[in-house]
Amino acid sequence: MFGYVKPFKPHMRICEYETYKAVYCGLCRTLGKYYGAASRITLSYDFAFLGLMALALNDTEAEMCRRRCAVHPFRKTPCINSDKGLEYTAAAASILIYNKIRDDVNDKRFLAKAGPLFMLMITRGAYKKASEKYPELSEYVSEQMDIQSKLEKENCRSIDRASEPSSNILGEIAAGLSEVPEEKRILRRFGYLLGRYIYIADAFDDVEKDFRSNGFNPLILGNKAVNDLDKDEIRAKAETSINFTLGALADSYVMLEIKRFKPIIDNIVYLGLKNGFYDIINKKEKQEQS
Repeated sequence: MFGYVKPFKPHMRICEYETYKAVYCGLCRTLGKYYGAASRITLSYDFAFLGLMALALNDTEAEMCRRRCAVHPFRKTPCINSDKGLEYTAAAASILIYNKIRDDVNDKRFLAKAGPLFMLMITRGAYKKASEKYPELSEYVSEQMDIQSKLEKENCRSIDRASEPSSNILGEIAAGLSEVPEEKRILRRFGYLLGRYIYIADAFDDVEKDFRSNGFNPLILGNKAVNDLDKDEIRAKAETSINFTLGALADSYVMLEIKRFKPIIDNIVYLGLKNGFYDIINKKEKQEQS
């Protein structure tokens, strides 16, 4: 359910893309520094974006440096060195990913639990550290994940209801990027809509897989011809929901005071999200033609 919040690279300048990668590397470094090397598996484009937002809303200048790492051992790569903002984002990633894995373990059949159980074991340490520092966020995420699990067990047919817990979680995480009350309110709405986008994009991406495995997917359950999987109807429903969500998200975004990295964030909000969804559509069309 992660990896859908990415920039649209063809419309980025080289320096902007290098800066974006530096934030991604900075978040990876922060995860390792505060929550251990194993926590780096929680790294995703979605949290890199939230880290970028944290830095963009912050008055403190972010230091750019060049570092080697396990992924790039032979050459130094740009890296944002800023604990303020990125540490919170790293903690939120550790809390959310652990809960997602826990939910996955509960959903899997016995023989399929081995992989998720291993992931749960190696991310538990980071989760505990993050939960100790942000107990309210950890409790809220756990509560919303329980609600999500209940909706899935009830085979909820409404994409709006099914996406609500994920939307609430991202809204709460985004609200934590600021201490200013009005800004927190806008960020909560912005994060809610971002979470809704991610949920719908993920559900649409997984339609065929979930149909074959009889897995939960509100886009399938809400389909009139479930036994025959009306792909055109499902695509139209997902596309309508995505367009509505991205329009509302853009309305929230313009109310935020972005102090730096605005061209990069503009690219992701206005181009990256929409093109990310159409990448899924194009992938499905190629699969059908092959």
